[in-house]
Amino acid sequence: MKFRTALSTALTALTLSTLMSGAHADPHHKKRVCNECAKVTGVRVVEQDGKGGAAGVIVGGVAGGLLGNQIGSGTGRDLATVAGAVGGAYAGKHIEGKMKTEKTWKVSVRYENGRTGTFQFGHDPHMRKGDRVRREGGTLVRS
Repeated sequence: MKFRTALSTALTALTLSTLMSGAHADPHHKKRVCNECAKVTGVRVVEQDGKGGAAGVIVGGVAGGLLGNQIGSGTGRDLATVAGAVGGAYAGKHIEGKMKTEKTWKVSVRYENGRTGTFQFGHDPHMRKGDRVRREGGTLVRS
């Protein structure tokens, strides 16, 4: 009888220790994931041409018209003037755009849940690869 009691006590203790140690290995007990938290995976600076405006069109058109007016005579001169003005206006707009280049910072992130995303900034966000950030109000802030 003593053997049975000892065996029963040992089995009970073994069962309890197994249950207790299994509490930490429970597959349903997972770490919480922050869906707004991320890590910066890259930062790129991209230069884009600005938009040419009316000033470039006007100056280019006048310059092109003056140059076109120097070519030929009669009807040919009139056509050259018009063609020079149109070509000059087109060129002037693009030249003005090149003079107004804009920098854009593109920050790539990987969220804790595995998703990725990219955010654009018109100024240097002072973020570097490896920084911990959080999406807040449609933009990124440091965590």
